[in-house]
Amino acid sequence: MNLKQLEAFRATLRTGSVTGAAKALAISQPSVTRLVKELERSIGFALFVRSGRGLASTVEGRRFGDAVENLFTGTDRLKEAASAIRTSIHGEVQIGVTPVLVYQITPHAIARIHANKPDLKVSLRVNNSPGLIDAVAMGQLDIAVVNVYHKPESLHVLYQKILEYVCLLPEDHPLAKSGGPIDLQTLKEAECVAYDTTRLQSAESNWMKLLSWPQASLSAYSNIAVASLGCATGKPAIVDPYTARTMVALGGVTLRPISQRLTSTLYVVARSIDTLSLAARELADAVITQLKQSVH
Repeated sequence: MNLKQLEAFRATLRTGSVTGAAKALAISQPSVTRLVKELERSIGFALFVRSGRGLASTVEGRRFGDAVENLFTGTDRLKEAASAIRTSIHGEVQIGVTPVLVYQITPHAIARIHANKPDLKVSLRVNNSPGLIDAVAMGQLDIAVVNVYHKPESLHVLYQKILEYVCLLPEDHPLAKSGGPIDLQTLKEAECVAYDTTRLQSAESNWMKLLSWPQASLSAYSNIAVASLGCATGKPAIVDPYTARTMVALGGVTLRPISQRLTSTLYVVARSIDTLSLAARELADAVITQLKQSVH
């Protein structure tokens, strides 16, 4: 005796025919007949008898049918509970992002989730990457999108994407007239906005080697701060492609690739996979989809 046999019997009893049962279960009529026959052999008595062109349940079949209905009442309740959990619009998802991703990626992902689950509360927190990593590790955030040089070992990585840094230039800057890549050795001879040395210490060695600006009088810790200072002062700046794209959209600056390869990695992280609710996983998937669609 198994669940498929019981389902075939129940459907036949309810519809009064093998044809009706096959239609209700979306299987073939021979399959229904076979399953009912297997069940009859298993329990040791007939469930149906021929009556004219149709079927009639036996006395034993009707008694057995009552027991089967009681069984399926519990199963139906389980299915209803599963459906309620699957389609639940209640609860809260907390996501953290770096400042530049407030303008890109995240809003579109949250909008997709909000359209399907308008009553789901989504809390968006903005912080630098180290702060976001700590918040996820302590359970204060469900997921976060961070931009770091090394994999956060204490967290579960849902997705990662290499970012190649670019040069952000004022549109009237002499170097902006060149359509080709910018050599960092050329930039060292110009006045640039630099990264704070405390940030570079956590990067790979080539970052410190290539971005040691001897003449830099302006520095900042974050990509958005470096880019903003560059835009305000008319000086070149090296930033990630998302920051550069945001600044270009505001106008007055352009971006160029750089000859040397400077990279960091964008990670979508969670404390562990089993701590994510269905809604949190759905939002993470939406963020990952947006990251995959974005072009440097």
